[in-house]
Amino acid sequence: MKSGMNESLDHEANQSPKYHQLLKTAEELFTRHGIKRVTVGEICETAGVSKMTFYKFFKNKDDLAKRVTVAIFDEGQARFNAIMSQEIPFVDKMSLFVDFKLDYGKRISTEFYFDMLGTNPEIHEFLAERSQNNLHQILEIFREAQRKGEIRKNLNLEFVAFMLDHTLELSEDPRLQVIFPSTYELVRDWLDYFFYGIMGKEGEVNA
Repeated sequence: MKSGMNESLDHEANQSPKYHQLLKTAEELFTRHGIKRVTVGEICETAGVSKMTFYKFFKNKDDLAKRVTVAIFDEGQARFNAIMSQEIPFVDKMSLFVDFKLDYGKRISTEFYFDMLGTNPEIHEFLAERSQNNLHQILEIFREAQRKGEIRKNLNLEFVAFMLDHTLELSEDPRLQVIFPSTYELVRDWLDYFFYGIMGKEGEVNA
């Protein structure tokens, strides 16, 4: 549990434009260059905030990196929840979900991703916990879709979750990038194949 002093500091930070400017600047620099390559001085200079103010809000760069990571994943969770709460067919939800993952992946450089995993044990633990929670959440969404008859009863849901989780890797395969003029079209064709196979949608007339 946080002490009263820490709660007071967090409240003061959340009310401060400089605190949010540091978070925003750090996110832009971390996601572009990774955590290790960015210095506190560079963050402060880009944000237009003094180092004295930086250390008023953050213990060090690792502390800032943790807060940036949490903020990014909280935003992603909110977007995911907004998609899944829509009253639309399951396949449309999955289409929006994949679009979201692609957009999300574009924000995070490879350097930032691996720095998040390796820079700080707390960040690594946080990411592992969030990943596990997200897997449980999406599996429950699949189970509900199965109960409603929106997906096959005999479908292995862990397989579906695994395939959707590797969409970004699929989109980055240079062999597929040659075939499709855009990532958007690649994802659309992949979704059609993933959900409908090669036999076509029910009621669809063959040309």
